[in-house]
Amino acid sequence: MGCFSLALVVSPDLSARNLPDPGSYGQCISESMKGITSSRAADSAMRACRAKFAETELHSKDLPPDALGKLMVHAGFGYGIFSGSLYNGNNDYTVTGITVLLTPVGKKNSSADGREYDIDLTVQPFSKSALSMPVPSDNTQEYMWKITKARGYKTQ
Repeated sequence: MGCFSLALVVSPDLSARNLPDPGSYGQCISESMKGITSSRAADSAMRACRAKFAETELHSKDLPPDALGKLMVHAGFGYGIFSGSLYNGNNDYTVTGITVLLTPVGKKNSSADGREYDIDLTVQPFSKSALSMPVPSDNTQEYMWKITKARGYKTQ
C-alpha cells in the first residue's frame, strides 16, 4: 500500500486581500481568522491586516490600568527561558506586547535588582497566546516575576 500526505498552504497575504473591504483592522482580523486553526496561518493573516491598515489603526500605546488588570498570565522560569501564556480578558483592546520584571529570588530590593524584558505578541480580545523569551544566564536559579505594563490598541 502506498501512503500520501496532504498539506494546506496559506498565502501570507491571501486572507486580507480577498476580503470585501473589511473597513477596520479589527474587522479584517475577525474575517481573516474564520476557519484558521494554526498559529502560523493566524500570524500570516494578522501580518496581512497590519499591512493593509498600517497607517490608520496600529499605534500601540501603554494600556490603561483597568485593561492591564484584565490580562491573565500563567508563566514561569525554567532552563533559561521565561514562558507561559497570556489571556486577554479585554473586549476592546488588542495586546501587542508586555513588559515583564524578573527579579532574582532572595534579593532585598526587588525592583532595583530586577530587570525588565519586553515580549512582543499579538493577542486579540478574549483570546489566548503563548509567550516565551530567553533570559541571559547570570547563574540565578529562581526568579520572581510580574507584568509591569502592556501595550496595545483599541479595537473597534
